[in-house]
Amino acid sequence: MKKDIYSTITNKILESLKNGTIPWRKSWKLFYPQNFVSKRQYHGINFILLSMLDFKSPYFLTFNQAQKLGGTITKGSKGEEIVFWKILNGVKENKKGELKGTHVPLLKFSYVFNLTQTDLYKEEEPIILEERPDAEDFLNSLSFVPEIHHNKNRAYYSPTFDIISIPPKTDFFGIDEYYATLFHEIIHSTGNSSRLNRFTPGAYKGDENYSFEELVAELGSAFLCSMCKIDNTLQNSAAYIKGWSNIFQNDEKIIIKASTQAKNAVNFLLNISENKAEDIAA
Repeated sequence: MKKDIYSTITNKILESLKNGTIPWRKSWKLFYPQNFVSKRQYHGINFILLSMLDFKSPYFLTFNQAQKLGGTITKGSKGEEIVFWKILNGVKENKKGELKGTHVPLLKFSYVFNLTQTDLYKEEEPIILEERPDAEDFLNSLSFVPEIHHNKNRAYYSPTFDIISIPPKTDFFGIDEYYATLFHEIIHSTGNSSRLNRFTPGAYKGDENYSFEELVAELGSAFLCSMCKIDNTLQNSAAYIKGWSNIFQNDEKIIIKASTQAKNAVNFLLNISENKAEDIAA
């Protein structure tokens, strides 16, 4: 029987939530998953899956990649599942005998090993991560950021007025918390009808659409924090954990849907075209 990719990923997320941890909230100063050979950073759902792990190295590679480098996998090591996907283009004849182009998504599991699970890892050598931009410079480099109002009430994005309201930096416990919160609201702003048109009825009310939009903003903020090496380990409140657990149990494909929307939001902000954004296990 073909392994169910959606339920496998959902169960991993649920298990993390069950243990009281929101898996996409962590210190990105210490870890950013990327491929050891290509140095390509993992995005989307693979970003989340690999960030849940606890290894000394941020680098991963496949069995074949390790072999090509002359390395071997440490005996007893277990490969980590990530998702490989791409669009298969072809031609299909319809009932009228007309030839139509087809675009079929290929989705399957691939396996990678952390560098520390191979004899290629040398602990005495420092791991050099790609330089991250300063948070303010990063904000200025984004293709779009709504008008930001600083006040002492609360942080929110207003789709009606297309503005972000956020308390001043001095009201937060730390500067990383400020930027993690600001990134969350910036991701919300990409859903505006003038941009990605992501909002659905109830997106800003207390129903499942609201929970989904909050999840998209959560994941998108985590992606942006990782790019700036910002610690987004905000408090894992019981209310958040209960809310995420409920929507994951109601729809096992929700994490894939939300991570895809979050990746689209980040690509929009970074002005990355879709043909450069395939989430592959490279």
